[in-house]
Amino acid sequence: MYDRPPHLTDLAAELRRMAGAELLDELEITEVETERGRLRHRSLPQVWEQVMHRGDRVTATTRMGLVRGTVDYVGTDYATVVGDDTSWDIRLERSILSQVERSTAGGHTVTGGSRTFKARLAEYEATGEPITILLPHLAMRGRIAVVATDHVVVTAETDTATVPIQLIDVIRRDL
Repeated sequence: MYDRPPHLTDLAAELRRMAGAELLDELEITEVETERGRLRHRSLPQVWEQVMHRGDRVTATTRMGLVRGTVDYVGTDYATVVGDDTSWDIRLERSILSQVERSTAGGHTVTGGSRTFKARLAEYEATGEPITILLPHLAMRGRIAVVATDHVVVTAETDTATVPIQLIDVIRRDL
């Protein structure tokens, strides 16, 4: 067998190490780019669904303040977050989602529920349960009497109000 001079053996080992390190660097860059590409294709409902599937505790920041709990349901344009004694239906495009605490137990999948925020409002109309509609700088407690094409009619103890659906950021329901 051919005996290499020691300096060539060292050089060969160094070249193999450098080539391996270079390959590992390229693989890491590829993984980062692949993950970034995957994240770019997710929609807002998909982001909320991922948090729901994991069962993480979240904070949703809305114009009306902070909502804390776990994501119970995700529709196409809203999500339901459940806290200790309150449930919130939050318009996705009107909130900032923050993950507060990773769950170790896991979450659940999307089952039942209304697909759209307007359909969720129609559920409240059908059940007649008391809710609080949170608008910018105003909270309105009552029952939804009618869900129309672009507004809801809310009845309270002393009055009736017509509220444009586009103004509604959050619906709060006591559990």
